[in-house]
Amino acid sequence: MYKIGELSKLSKIPVKTLRFYDNEGILSPDYIDEVTGYRYYDAAKLSDCYRIIALKELGFGLREIKKLFSLPKESFRAFLEEKQEELRRLQKQTENRIAILRNMNSRLKECISMYDIVIRNSDEIRLAYDRKIISSKQKGEEILQRMRGAIPSAILGRRTVLIDYETEYVSQDLDTGLGVEITGKLPKNCPFAEKTVAFTSTTANLVCQSHDYEDAVSAIHKYVLDNDYQIVGPVYKIMYEDNTVEIKLPVVKLGDFDINYNEDIDLPFTDDPDIIGHWEMTDVLPCREIFHPHKRKSVLPKDFANADGFYFLPGGEKFWFLTWTKGLMLSECGYPARKSQNRYTIEKIEGETFLFAEFKGPDYYRGGRPDIWVLRKLDSGAYRKQDIMAKDEIPDTPADDSSVLGKWDVCDLVRPMEEFDPRNTGAVLPYDALYWRTAEFTEGGGMANSFRNRGESNVYTDGPEVWRWVTGYVICNPRSTASKYVIRILDGAEYLFVQWKSGDYSFGGDEPYWYVFKRHGADA
Repeated sequence: MYKIGELSKLSKIPVKTLRFYDNEGILSPDYIDEVTGYRYYDAAKLSDCYRIIALKELGFGLREIKKLFSLPKESFRAFLEEKQEELRRLQKQTENRIAILRNMNSRLKECISMYDIVIRNSDEIRLAYDRKIISSKQKGEEILQRMRGAIPSAILGRRTVLIDYETEYVSQDLDTGLGVEITGKLPKNCPFAEKTVAFTSTTANLVCQSHDYEDAVSAIHKYVLDNDYQIVGPVYKIMYEDNTVEIKLPVVKLGDFDINYNEDIDLPFTDDPDIIGHWEMTDVLPCREIFHPHKRKSVLPKDFANADGFYFLPGGEKFWFLTWTKGLMLSECGYPARKSQNRYTIEKIEGETFLFAEFKGPDYYRGGRPDIWVLRKLDSGAYRKQDIMAKDEIPDTPADDSSVLGKWDVCDLVRPMEEFDPRNTGAVLPYDALYWRTAEFTEGGGMANSFRNRGESNVYTDGPEVWRWVTGYVICNPRSTASKYVIRILDGAEYLFVQWKSGDYSFGGDEPYWYVFKRHGADA
């Protein structure tokens, strides 16, 4: 089964839209975890996704699509045939309509949206502004009408604005900005703040009628994803007096991945007592503006979801993949490994302390904007690395497994173990990028393991003071980890699987990968 995010990547339908389809009873998950609330879909649902896309591109509305999905197969075909006949009758009415339909069909073949979407720079908008958690978008529009009544007519503009600060589709408790256009300064007794929306990037723009808003939002998100744009702000719904709606979505065009981009992280250290301590990851956002202290907007990346949080250690000591100096969070992570300087600020909000860091994720290396990490401070303890890293219980067993003795050569890195295919190695990392190179087991529990950093020719060897083994486990003495090993015969050859308990395990609580080795000389 696929998680909702996986189905989104396969179908190119935004997660927000998939949640909307579920809410509307159009495309429901096959299973919902009662504990986590995660949605899971069978692979067959991908066919339904494509059918929805095809029907929408043919001009079917969501109500019609919902009806179609409720029909048996025979009735479905009959409905489509009836629709086809209806279109034929319409074509015969005027030659003009025939020309229009031909043009639409041509655009559909090229996978162009039924809406006219334009990427351009947008002018700023001055607003009388408020921000609330509202029950529905309809409720928001009612509040906007009351706001208009409280603003002097002399400075009242013609437009009203709803700003959708959610990053996923939700049907209730919507974090929403409410704005009424103004042309002058608000009086001192006005209950609203003044806000100037100044777009700092290009925007994807679409004009529709109010009753088409949900379909139009789906179309603009699909266009952005299909054309390699990064979303860098909330959705702006700008409403005019005649039920016309203009949608603006701040975006940045992405280019080719700059594989060689790196920044200097060997910087002089400057202390910042405010950052030292234990922090909890609370959100990852496209921009600072979307943050709300009482409402998480995003699903945390898997690497962080299980983590005990982040620790900023005294003196800038490295924790996991992070070091720091005042004003900068310094990281070295990913594949290929990237070094980056990430600016941070610390703010006190409603009695709590938050850290906002501009983290340079994959989109940044394609010309995009950094993500915004949001961390909440738990305490100001002066922790040390050895006190907070995970430590395994070391098995008290003898080193008497003769089957593992000898030298083994690395050939792959996988997760889970069952993903390994001896006929197709390098699915996660190519051979040249593998860090662990050889493992040698000697009698009595001794080990000599060799490693090579990517891009370097030198091989480094760690001896018994670092590594040892007992039956069933490889022990790393400095980290106090006990990694399982398993020997399997695949296609007539011996393979050794050893858990790799990196910092993602020791600090992030992540499931370990498995290094895969083949007995040395087996191919000779």
